[in-house]
Amino acid sequence: MRRKWIGLVLPVMMISALTVACGDDEGNGVTGPTIADLAGTWNATSLLLTWNANPAVQVDLVQTLGATVTLQVTNQNRYTFTANVPGQPALMVVGDFSFTATGANSGSFSLTDDDEPGGTPTTGTMTLTGANTITVNIPDAELIDFDMDGTEDEAEFVGQFTRQ
Repeated sequence: MRRKWIGLVLPVMMISALTVACGDDEGNGVTGPTIADLAGTWNATSLLLTWNANPAVQVDLVQTLGATVTLQVTNQNRYTFTANVPGQPALMVVGDFSFTATGANSGSFSLTDDDEPGGTPTTGTMTLTGANTITVNIPDAELIDFDMDGTEDEAEFVGQFTRQ
């Protein structure tokens, strides 16, 4: 993996994944996690990408790169994402999100980035385990050029986060 990619793509991916952990029930009649359940500071323990075209090819951005990633969630549907990758400048992103509970411990999300108004939202699902662990899934994330052909390839993104 190239260092340039790490510095540019990791923040985008983390924003997509981490902000899923925030939101509120949009009145769909399902009782589940709300922003009050998710407000606080969360640390990534694993950010695994599995290449859709060849599931044997995987990379864990936290474990492999030694990155430290933090997400701070507020009760106002706002987040601050910070990523520190060894050898790269610290990165910070701020934005908004929406969340809809789909079950007692799960929901779907849509994320828009403050730096890209009108851009295509990132969507996925999340599961809250207990009060202190979140699993985020984005089935077709395009963040890494696995086959080195100059375009990002679709990969399943699964992130694990624990409350600080």
